[in-house]
Amino acid sequence: MFSDMRMAAGRLPRLFDWGGQTSPEELLHAAKVLLWVRWLGLIAASVEIHYRVDHGSLSHILNTFYCLGFLAANGYVQWRIHRTRTAKPAWLLGLSALDLAVISFSTSISGGFNSPYFVAYYFAVAVFAYVFTSPRFVLPWTTLVAAIYSVLSFTVEPTVDISAKEEQHLFYRVLVLYTVSAVVSIISGLERESRRKGLERERELQRQRIEISQTIHDTTAQWAYMIGLGVEQATELVDETQDDLKAKLRLMAELCRSAMWELRHPIDGGQIFRGEELGQVLEAHAATFTVITSVPAELVQRGREPPLSIIDKSLMFSIAHNALTNVIRHAEAGQVTILLECDEEELRLSVSDDGIGLPEDYQGRGHGFRNMRADAERMGGSLDVKSDDNGGGATVLCVVPYRNLREGD
Repeated sequence: MFSDMRMAAGRLPRLFDWGGQTSPEELLHAAKVLLWVRWLGLIAASVEIHYRVDHGSLSHILNTFYCLGFLAANGYVQWRIHRTRTAKPAWLLGLSALDLAVISFSTSISGGFNSPYFVAYYFAVAVFAYVFTSPRFVLPWTTLVAAIYSVLSFTVEPTVDISAKEEQHLFYRVLVLYTVSAVVSIISGLERESRRKGLERERELQRQRIEISQTIHDTTAQWAYMIGLGVEQATELVDETQDDLKAKLRLMAELCRSAMWELRHPIDGGQIFRGEELGQVLEAHAATFTVITSVPAELVQRGREPPLSIIDKSLMFSIAHNALTNVIRHAEAGQVTILLECDEEELRLSVSDDGIGLPEDYQGRGHGFRNMRADAERMGGSLDVKSDDNGGGATVLCVVPYRNLREGD
C-alpha cells in the first residue's frame, strides 16, 4: 500500500521544490528577480529616509546605515551571481534573514502594532515564497514572521489594545501574511513547472538530434570516408599521362573530404547536447580536422569555461566550424590554432591559420562569413576577421560579453 502511495505521489506535478530539487537555472532566475525587486525597494526606502526628515538626527543616521548595509549586501550577492553565474540558496536565505531582522527592528522602534513598517512583512514573505516555493520551507518561515510580528505587537508600546478589539486586526494581518505566502508560492511553483516542461521538450529534441548525428556517424560518414580513401588510392594508380583523369579524381577526393568535414558538424556538435563543455567539443573537432585534412589543428584554452547554455555553445561551435571550413577550402594552411579565452567579462573564440590569407572580396563569397557574423550577433557579440596582406594567414575572432549570454543549461 505504501509503495502504491509513493508511486501516486511521484505522478503528481512537482510544483514546490527548493535546494537540491530546484534546478540551478530556476534558482538563478528567481535570484535575479529577487535582487531587482530588492533594488526597487531599497530605492524607495532611501527616498523615504531622506525626505523631509531631520538630517543628522540619530534616527536619520541609523536609517542611513541600515540602508547602506542593505545596499552592500544586495550588491555583494549580485556581484557573486554575475561572477559565478550561479545562485546559492544560502545567499538568498541570508538576504531574507537580513530583511526580517531590519524590518523587525524598524517596527520595534516605530510603534510596534501601530508601526507603518508592518506592511514590509508582506514583502518579506512574498520574496521568500517566490524563491523557496516548497511548503515545508515557506510555511515555517511565514510562521516565524507572524510570530515575531505578534510578539512585537504585544510587547512594544503602543501595544495591541484588547479593549478596542485590536487583536482582531492583528489576526487579519497575520492571515494576510499566510495568504500572500501561499499565493506567491503557488504562482511561482506553477511558473517553474511550466518552464520545466519546456526544458523537457527541448531535451527530447536534443536527444533526437543526438540520435540523428549518431546515425550519420555510423552510416553516411563512414561511406564518405571509404569513398574518399578509394579515390585517393585510384589517383595514385592512374598513369602519369592521364592528367585529365587524375585531375578529376583529385577533385572528387576534395569533394569527399569536404563532405566528410560537413558531416562532422552534426556529429561533433551532438556532444554539446550530451552536456559536454564547449572546450571539450572544440578539442574533439580540432582532432577531427587534423584527421580529415592532415593539417595539424590544436585547441588552446585560457581560463575556466563558465556555465553556457546549449544555444550559445552551439552558436560558438558553428562559428568555429565555419572558420575551419574556410581554412579547408581557401587557406592552404600548414597549421591551425583554435583559441578559447574565458576572461572575467567576456568570452573570446578565435580560429587562426598560417595560410595565404583572404582575398579582398572574401565577404562576398558564399554565406560563411555572413553566417558567422549572424551567429555572433545572436549571442550579443561581435565578429572580426583579420588577414595578413603579406600571406601570413587569417584570424576569425568572436567576442561575446558574459552579460549577453543566456543562463547555463
